[in-house]
Amino acid sequence: MNEATSFGPSFGLQILVPVTMLLLVPLAIAYVRSGSTAARFVLVALWLRYIAGAYHLWMFRPIAAGLSGNAVVSIATTGIGLLFVVRFANLAIRWLVPVYLMMAIVLVSAILNHDPSGAINAVVKYLYFAVIALAVLQAHRRDPEGHFIGWLMVAFLPLTVFQFLSVVLHLPKGSELDGGLVWIGGYNHEAAFSVALVAGFVVGCFARTAHPLPRMIFLLAMLVGIQLAGYRTAIVAMGPLAVATLWIGVTTSVRRDQRPFMAGVGAALAVLLVGVAVVFYADKFADIATIAANPGALIKPPREFTWADKQVLSARAYIWSSYIYAWKEGGPVQHLFGFGPESWEGLFKVYPHNTLVGTVYELGLVGVLGMLSLWLTMLWVAINAKGERLMLIAAHASFLLLNMATMPFWQVEGLGLYGFLCGYTMYRARALASPRREAIAVRSTDWRPAPS
Repeated sequence: MNEATSFGPSFGLQILVPVTMLLLVPLAIAYVRSGSTAARFVLVALWLRYIAGAYHLWMFRPIAAGLSGNAVVSIATTGIGLLFVVRFANLAIRWLVPVYLMMAIVLVSAILNHDPSGAINAVVKYLYFAVIALAVLQAHRRDPEGHFIGWLMVAFLPLTVFQFLSVVLHLPKGSELDGGLVWIGGYNHEAAFSVALVAGFVVGCFARTAHPLPRMIFLLAMLVGIQLAGYRTAIVAMGPLAVATLWIGVTTSVRRDQRPFMAGVGAALAVLLVGVAVVFYADKFADIATIAANPGALIKPPREFTWADKQVLSARAYIWSSYIYAWKEGGPVQHLFGFGPESWEGLFKVYPHNTLVGTVYELGLVGVLGMLSLWLTMLWVAINAKGERLMLIAAHASFLLLNMATMPFWQVEGLGLYGFLCGYTMYRARALASPRREAIAVRSTDWRPAPS
């Protein structure tokens, strides 16, 4: 899953192995303290993915039946979750229907394009997402206060530790932007690494019962890590959730009677933060202003792109155009169901860098509708959640922004992020639904004799 054809810089085993051994210590402590099987499963599943990323020179290579080490770990994680963690009844939760719809679309597209085997990887990804989401939901049911989320932050220690080592040992990676350097801890690519850091930031934002000092340090480490990774998509995507977290944190830090005033202070701080970010990142995001000034300038066939056009947004507009015009040249089947799951591999040099663009090429218009139904369903669940509604909506908005210039649904790191977010969202929504069901049950059993 999300392997690459070329490898970035990596630490040697002489560093990887001893550091991994040290990282097992906090993992073991968190495992014991997490409290439930579901919480421990999520903790280990995420930790394994992030530690495997540091071993990309070995984990991206085929090790069994043509599958890479990362693919084997993902399949094993999904299988263990389905067999031993997720309750069978929870698979019938209505909010997961769009996930099953996407799996069905993947299978239909693969069959129509005469490549049934091509659907296996995509189906496993959706199952991985569903397993993580349901495990988070079940863990929260066993731990309504959400103490396990604070321990879940330990899963992201490999990212911060290895990134710190890459800075100390001066092991940068070349950036896609102007030949600059980024610091991604010896991992393969800044996209997956940054998405994993975004997942850590999301987890930290909802670890409300964790000790304030470690939580604040963790959130700061995630934000600094995203900055060092230099992936503009992740920086922009964090905007809604970062602003919501700041505003809510300031507002709820005082007594209830003082909160209206602090809400205004929080709003002012949020506006100030956005203003500072605009000034600080003005050079990095000048391309966005260029596109906003003339949004139709880059909507054209890829052959009409000049060298200057290709430099805008790290050539994303050119990449998107290449995929969209290739899809337009297909037949009716391809227009509806695409060219098949992951059919772009081997044909294009780079992945689509946009979930909807990638989906329309692979799964056609039907696939795009399916993906939108999944996102909108989960967003609707967030809107109807009990408690932390604004935070949940902001987190979903951040995830949707992330999809506009990279592909979390292609990266297992992104599926772990969305799995946690959706599992937490479903728990909050079911927490609202439970009192309603109880009230209905009380009314239905409140029998009174008819008046004589």
